[in-house]
Amino acid sequence: MKVVILIPTYNESENIGKLLLDIDKRIERLKKYEFGVLVVDDNSPDGTGEIVRQFKSKFSDLVLLTGRKEGLGVAMVRGYKYAITKMKADVVITNEADFAFDFKHLPYMLKKIDEGVDVVVGSRHVGVGKTEGWTKSRILNHWVANKLFATWIAGVDEVYDHNGAFRAIRVRGVLDKVNWKKMPKGFGFFFCSLYELTRYTTKFDEFPVTYRFRERGESKVSFNPKYVSTYARDVMEYIRMAFKIRLEKYKIDL
Repeated sequence: MKVVILIPTYNESENIGKLLLDIDKRIERLKKYEFGVLVVDDNSPDGTGEIVRQFKSKFSDLVLLTGRKEGLGVAMVRGYKYAITKMKADVVITNEADFAFDFKHLPYMLKKIDEGVDVVVGSRHVGVGKTEGWTKSRILNHWVANKLFATWIAGVDEVYDHNGAFRAIRVRGVLDKVNWKKMPKGFGFFFCSLYELTRYTTKFDEFPVTYRFRERGESKVSFNPKYVSTYARDVMEYIRMAFKIRLEKYKIDL
């Protein structure tokens, strides 16, 4: 089984080297799988891409895929397409570059895939799953996006955590059927892609994880003046997608 680990980055020079070392340590113990690592970088001005290039000798299959900064969703689509068509992935596992979700869960995720599950989601909202280090405003923001819009308005209820990046997805018959043209440009990608996956499979597994707020680097989901216009655009896009999905589900149910 070919497993591609896909990491989107923008200005993650403080994290990406440490993350790649952590991934290398984790996959070394999983001998039964063939791994590739794909870093999708939006031409980070802080040198993230150059750090990735320095690790190429350590990984037998490490790819740096660069492109213009057009939004997280655009980067994710670019990465998924490359992982499927160029790297010939059987499974794609995604995560963030800032150690928000711990790669120690890799064995569990791959075990569930081996057992026949198609989509494995690391969740802050089941069992002992939780967040650490978030401000009250960030908690409220997440609740509005995850519960109000994704669950109540859009009606996507196959899992409880709609916006986490830590997922393992089978390619054949699932990921390779997704209509990438429908994906939003911003952080709504995770929510929207989850809905798309429900069209092709009912085999979901959601397991508890701890989300830890970054210790290094800047969050792009914030009112930082550098990112505020993009953040506002992504919020409006997310809201529109929630209502659009509800309308689609309503038509399907009829």
